[in-house]
Amino acid sequence: MICLFSDFGFNGPYLGQMKSVLYQQAPKAVVIDLMHDAPAFNSKASAHLLAALVLSVPKDSIVLAVVDPGVGSSRKGVVLRADSRWYVGPDNGLFDVVAQRSHAAQWYEILYENPDASYSFHGRDIFAPVAAMLHHEVTLDKYLRPFQKAGQYRFGDELAEIIYIDRFGNLMTGIRFSGFDQLMSVWFNDVNIKQANVFSDVAKGDAFYYNNSQGLLEIAINSGSANKYFDATIGDSVGVH
Repeated sequence: MICLFSDFGFNGPYLGQMKSVLYQQAPKAVVIDLMHDAPAFNSKASAHLLAALVLSVPKDSIVLAVVDPGVGSSRKGVVLRADSRWYVGPDNGLFDVVAQRSHAAQWYEILYENPDASYSFHGRDIFAPVAAMLHHEVTLDKYLRPFQKAGQYRFGDELAEIIYIDRFGNLMTGIRFSGFDQLMSVWFNDVNIKQANVFSDVAKGDAFYYNNSQGLLEIAINSGSANKYFDATIGDSVGVH
């Protein structure tokens, strides 16, 4: 299985072209759209979001992830092997949270070169072909070089910030609920947010936080938009006291 994660969105040519390469080079692969509205240009928020989402991805899958504002620069293309999953994408911190939380992580620099590669679309021209080769389980010694990643885990293990805003206006944070002390108070935009298990536990229009389906602390409003109510943006800090 190849799972796709990006900030491309579903409009425009980018997702379709990347999938076309996968179909040509790995036609029998099951390709899953894990997410394509990751925070644009934001590898920090996307790193925490990806680390939560991949918990539902089967072992031995390949995660092709592209949030790559530095495409065409000197940043490496990398492959990460972590807890029996492969990750293919840019070396800009996107996989650092996954690596930090894994029991074992091995990094590889991508040496694969495509003479026709666009400077601005490595997802299609570099990362998708490498993901296809991993799917075929071919020997990649001449395309991948192991290395010790210096300065990894640059984005921390937890992130007390808004990392994603869904279409309902719910505010997903980078705080894992499993390690959260519910005796602590949560503040956002100078408002003390109360805890609830589900939306119906609070009155319509009331704000609350809860353990969302990804295992992250999320701020919501019953039958309303927390995004509009708080005028929130990706990267806003969440206070935990």
